[in-house]
Amino acid sequence: MSKKGEPEVNGEELETVLIHLYRGEVQRVNTWRNRLDTTPYWSLVMAAGMITWSYSTPTRSPALILLIVPLTFAVLILESHRYQMHEVWRSRLRLLEENFIANMLDPDSTPPRMEWMKVLAKDLREPEHKVDFFTAMAMRLRRIYLWIFLTIVLSWIMKINLHPIPAKTVPTVVNRARIGFIPGLAVIVVVLLFVSFLIAVAVAGLYSVKEERRGEVLEEEPGYEWRRDRN
Repeated sequence: MSKKGEPEVNGEELETVLIHLYRGEVQRVNTWRNRLDTTPYWSLVMAAGMITWSYSTPTRSPALILLIVPLTFAVLILESHRYQMHEVWRSRLRLLEENFIANMLDPDSTPPRMEWMKVLAKDLREPEHKVDFFTAMAMRLRRIYLWIFLTIVLSWIMKINLHPIPAKTVPTVVNRARIGFIPGLAVIVVVLLFVSFLIAVAVAGLYSVKEERRGEVLEEEPGYEWRRDRN
């Protein structure tokens, strides 16, 4: 008998519960993976559409290309939050796969350690993000968004160099970067500072994630330490 006079859960009942839990976590991971894959499509479509439209007419303002930057950054923030939620379910799923499913499939495995069940029970009672927002943003920048931002900025640089006619001097390029009453030099400086900020976030994120590799496939990104918690 367990505490409070409640009947103990036998092995078969426990396996049934874990199997259903595993199936539920797979569904959650797939759901949030689909949501996570949607936002990059939005960014790519916006960037490709605006860049194509801007280049379609030489006299069209290059500032239209820069209009994509704040929109893409807003999508990045949204996706960073989605990535945090995705990692909650993915990390829990890996906990089950590594300690429960793998041991069931391996006839030579030793009985599963019970500490992982305590870790899982604690997470089920008090779910927490396995990745902070800064790390989530760094991960998405490294994988996708940094390249989208660089494509936007390079397209803008080419636009002010080529249209309406190829520029022959640097002052001409700087003057074409002007947006309304904002001087071209100020616009260029802001763009370069923003790109430097994104690169700094992506690089700093490398040191906030301890990646573990077992075999050729990356086993876990953020959340690996959580699955090894013995407290």
